[in-house]
This record gives sequence, structure tokens and C-alpha cells, in this order.
Amino acid sequence: MKLFEKTIDVLHKGVASIQAGLLGVLLALVVYQICARWISFIPRALWTEEISRFLLVWVIFLGAAIGVRERTHFILEILGDTRSRLVNQIWQAFIIALEVAFCAIFFFRGYSYAEVLRWDVSDIAQISMLWVGAAIPVFGGLSLLFLAELIYNKTLKGAR
Repeated sequence: MKLFEKTIDVLHKGVASIQAGLLGVLLALVVYQICARWISFIPRALWTEEISRFLLVWVIFLGAAIGVRERTHFILEILGDTRSRLVNQIWQAFIIALEVAFCAIFFFRGYSYAEVLRWDVSDIAQISMLWVGAAIPVFGGLSLLFLAELIYNKTLKGAR
């Protein structure tokens, strides 16, 4: 299982790098849009606004998957830690089960949604909307992988 953990680590770093790159491109496009409005000799490109929105969708969903891995996104703090170790473990298992259900819904329903978008094309850039809709099942799949690692670490590794 060391291979699984290393693979998840590499995947996490890759997703974080891709997200950072997309965020950089998003920032550059938005700065270009702003400069084009106020500086007359910079040509206005209509496609930059549309691509910025598409990049924002990907940045959000990749960031959410990263948050699942780093345990910084979906943390439910309704009940604080109790003195009972068993109650804490049951509560954590319940939270993880809810996360798995939530991410599975995003994966399977997102796949169906992306299928519908396959034939749709964006208005200005003429890009298949599948590229935008694919962010949803990608989030679900990555999150399920990251949760599988968490479950492995809490159950199998913790039992040793």
C-alpha cells in the first residue's frame, strides 16, 4: 500500500500544480480584460471573459478536491470532541461516510451532466462545454480517491 500512498501524494501535488497554473492564467486574463478597458491601444478580446469563467469553475473544483485531501474543506464541527474515544470515532466515521456520499453524487451525477454538455458549445470561444462540465466528475473522482486514502489511514494503518 506504500505505492497507493505515493501515488496519491503525486496526484495531490499534480492537482495543486495544475490548479496554481490555471489560477495564474485566470489572473492574467482578468488583468488583460481590465487593462483593455482602460488603455485604448490594447485590443479587446471578447473570449477572455468566457475563458475566465471556465477557468474559475476548474479552479474551484480542483481546490475543493485539494481541500478534501488536506482536510481543510469539508470539516463538520457541530459536536466537539467528547471524552469518549468510541463516540469520537463513530462521529468521524459518520462524517467521512457523508463526505463519500456527497462526493459520489458529484462523481456520478456530474458525469451525467457532462454527458449532456458534450454537444453544447460556448457562445464566443466555441469551446465544447464538456470541458467545463468535466470539472464536476473530476472533483468527485479525486475526492473519492483522497477519501479512500483517508479511510485506509484511519482503519487499516491505524489497526497496525
